[in-house]
Amino acid sequence: MTMQNQTLKITALLSFVLAATLTSCSKKDNAPATPSLRQDTIVVESIIGMDDLDPTRSGFIDLYDGKTYNQQQAAANSSQIDFAYNYHGGGCSSCRFFENVKQMSTRTGYVDGFSTLTNSLLAVADSVKAAEFEAVKTPADIDLLLAKTPLIRNGAVEITDRTTDVAVHKIFAFTDKNGKKGLFRISDYVANVPQGDRAVLTLYVKMEK
Repeated sequence: MTMQNQTLKITALLSFVLAATLTSCSKKDNAPATPSLRQDTIVVESIIGMDDLDPTRSGFIDLYDGKTYNQQQAAANSSQIDFAYNYHGGGCSSCRFFENVKQMSTRTGYVDGFSTLTNSLLAVADSVKAAEFEAVKTPADIDLLLAKTPLIRNGAVEITDRTTDVAVHKIFAFTDKNGKKGLFRISDYVANVPQGDRAVLTLYVKMEK
């Protein structure tokens, strides 16, 4: 092999390595950023049937994973459950409300099969407008919205006017079972459905990853 041919081969090899390095850097530079916000749409049913708990209803909510469970499934995944959704239950025949597992354990037998009693907390967030909720893109956006008005988080919150079933509150702030902060908005729904109806709600959730 002549010196000239050897030089050409070395030059070609170096050019290939340089091109591969530049391509790799370019792919890294253009890679989409990992989302820092979890977003889910959750369809949930009231856990209350005609007279009492309906164990087949998907009314137990896992906000972080965007899932709902019936009573048996929830018991098997009790460390994941944040709240249950009630329509005309919990001793209030005209209420729609969310309630956490810890509070339920003090007044019902619905969570007796749960080995973990989580204590996720909720607050009405009327200070957050629908357009502001839709504009949330990062956890920092959530922090800014929640800083506008001090919120007292509780184990349960009501959604509606007890007489008309009109949604008095549509946006809620929460701290989930793992301490993650977030917001969710409820959809429009059919008001005043009969006792025992599944009373379906859709939740739009945005929370820390």
